[in-house]
Amino acid sequence: SDRVPREKAWRAAADRQLASRSAINELWVKLMKVRGQIPQANGLPNFLEYKWRELLRFDYSPADSETFQRAIENVAVPAATRLYHKMRDRLAAKTLRPWDLDLDLYPISFPPLKPYASIEELLDKPSAIFHHVDPQLGDYYDILRREKLIDPSNYKGKAPGAYCTEYTVQKRPFVFLNSVGVRDDVRTLLHECGHAFHVFETNHLPYIHQLQVTMEFAEVASMGMELLAGPYLSKQNGGFYSEAEATHDRIDHLERIILFWPYMAVVDAFQHWVYTHIDEAADARNCDQKWAELWRRFIPGVDWSGLEDSMITGWHRKQHIHRAPFYYVEYGLAQLGAVQVWRNALQDQAGAVKNYRHALSLGATVALPELYKAAGAKFAFDAQTLGEAVDLIESQITHLEKN
Repeated sequence: SDRVPREKAWRAAADRQLASRSAINELWVKLMKVRGQIPQANGLPNFLEYKWRELLRFDYSPADSETFQRAIENVAVPAATRLYHKMRDRLAAKTLRPWDLDLDLYPISFPPLKPYASIEELLDKPSAIFHHVDPQLGDYYDILRREKLIDPSNYKGKAPGAYCTEYTVQKRPFVFLNSVGVRDDVRTLLHECGHAFHVFETNHLPYIHQLQVTMEFAEVASMGMELLAGPYLSKQNGGFYSEAEATHDRIDHLERIILFWPYMAVVDAFQHWVYTHIDEAADARNCDQKWAELWRRFIPGVDWSGLEDSMITGWHRKQHIHRAPFYYVEYGLAQLGAVQVWRNALQDQAGAVKNYRHALSLGATVALPELYKAAGAKFAFDAQTLGEAVDLIESQITHLEKN
């Protein structure tokens, strides 16, 4: 909570990242060469067209993705800027600096919550939470616990990150994560269990191809579960927090949703530019310039003055750009779908969860717009739909803050 050592720590990390700048740029040149050859070998005009097919994006176009970017600029960016200003005022600071943020994006939340004291506690409490959301979902979670299908501990040599995978013959999911006693561990477990519930709900489908749900909806299952479980995280409901802590956690979660959309737009717009200007993008200096242009366009609420080298190389620190090109807009679209599921639950939880589970059970047997519709949502890119979601989130934050 002391800003001076926080800045010192941030600068130390930034200096280490910049020390690898040349090496990353050299690797980037090699990637661009290969990614420029791939579409030519497949008779396609550019790598964007190639990846659109490879990622099975049959229900929307690159133009739709660009429409979503503009909607975010018009609707989510002003809301995110208001949140950054609120954090600045809370810190009594002249401007909000990168060391006031987590991952250069989310305002650091004080005081830090410590939701559990042991791995057993982390694993035990979600059962009550999920049973509050829906009895069947609670039963699914109990199967995960009983059959030891969750690996939550952090230990030497364990890979970073979190995911849910599927054993299709056994018809069981498996959840992997690294838990170290912080609030994000709870949120991550809820998220990955949403994916696990998707597996359970699709076990009735006979063909493996019907299980290959693309990320645009698979992430609705996980992000939707984060929001559906949100009201039940207090100890009163068998969860982790006091009432005040639970409210604090929900506000932080909702704020992060708004703040994520502009960052997603930066990553997505950057990749659209890269792969339609691949010769220009092979020069890392041009990438730095484009990233800076997009960062200033979508994230104007943070002061990077004097730190320009770190700001313009932000694309170095987003692994998707390097390892899984074009895989990122899915999160933004799915988050919009998840908010719509949550909106429905605020009015009729039983009905919303019923629709959510039905949509999960469809697997990949219908197109994305139909999956969203089954879940009570709209597969959308427009400013009006996004604006309704942002308005709802902001109103809920205001309500929670009053309490």
